[in-house]
Amino acid sequence: MKKIFIILLVVSAFLHACKKAPLTTVSANITAPMLTNPADGSSVDVTIADSAQILNITWAKPDYGVAAVVNYIIQADSAGKNFSKSYTLASLTSTTSFGLSYNSLSSKLMNGLGLTPNALSTVEIRVASAIYGKDTVYSKPVKVALTTLAVNQLWLPGSYEGYNPGAAPTIPSVTQTTYEGYVYFSAAGNFKFTSAPDYNHINYGDGGNGTLTTNGNAGGIVYNSAGVYLLDADITNLTYSATYISTFGIIGTSTPQGWNASTPMTYDQSTGLWSIKIALVPGALKFRADDGWTINYGPLDSNALTGTLQFNNPGAITINNAGTYTVTIDMTQKKQKGYYYTVVQD
Repeated sequence: MKKIFIILLVVSAFLHACKKAPLTTVSANITAPMLTNPADGSSVDVTIADSAQILNITWAKPDYGVAAVVNYIIQADSAGKNFSKSYTLASLTSTTSFGLSYNSLSSKLMNGLGLTPNALSTVEIRVASAIYGKDTVYSKPVKVALTTLAVNQLWLPGSYEGYNPGAAPTIPSVTQTTYEGYVYFSAAGNFKFTSAPDYNHINYGDGGNGTLTTNGNAGGIVYNSAGVYLLDADITNLTYSATYISTFGIIGTSTPQGWNASTPMTYDQSTGLWSIKIALVPGALKFRADDGWTINYGPLDSNALTGTLQFNNPGAITINNAGTYTVTIDMTQKKQKGYYYTVVQD
């Protein structure tokens, strides 16, 4: 009896487990998804004029021979690479379409695949599908001739200048999809980043918590004080930062306070330059914002009294002779990209 009882328990447990996890039979001949748009051999020419246009990627459902939640991945790669280093445009569930702007497509693939900016490249796009995390199948790839667009600056229209993109200051690109610059706002208010000197193309508004949105109806980025701001924007990841700069100063063994504290410079709103006239002694000199090290710059050439500044460069300008100097930094990038300094002895 004891043996019979144990056998009954095992059989009962087995039947219970079967009820909890029924077997699912996937077809031996899975039909892969099929791209219906874009068409094979089509072209996308990204320009400022149509940068906001939407490319809709659509496909027909796969057939696994069973009802299940299907997960999709949209992949892209340079033609002929066989998706060996593919870039994922999107991961989706139970949908058969995905849309993104021409500008976003261009930015993502320049960044993800290393496509040449403002040039023609041929890419391949495909859709992968899977159920239960396995049984992955791929659509036949389609080739698309893509002419990329790298916008070399962003405009900053806002309340401080009458919301006029054509008259707004700009910040230049640092990479194909990131931008940085110092800008003076004459009054507290809000602003947007725009991809052209108008509102007819892509406008980047406040998406909340340091993010940007391309929704043209979104509000501007709010800042609380007039003054100089260091602005950074990433139009691929849709992030930004706006850091208020109360002052730039000089610091180092050549300055009155050595390495203990910065000596503040004066900002000229009309020129956008920071400068100071001061007595220096032989020693080191560099620049930092707000008497701290979060934002600091050193020279590319420590022996040059005129040159280029580099962020977080540990080096310093060498002052060889004691005397009165006029020290100036130009963070405007109006004449050329990059930040510059001059140290002139009177």
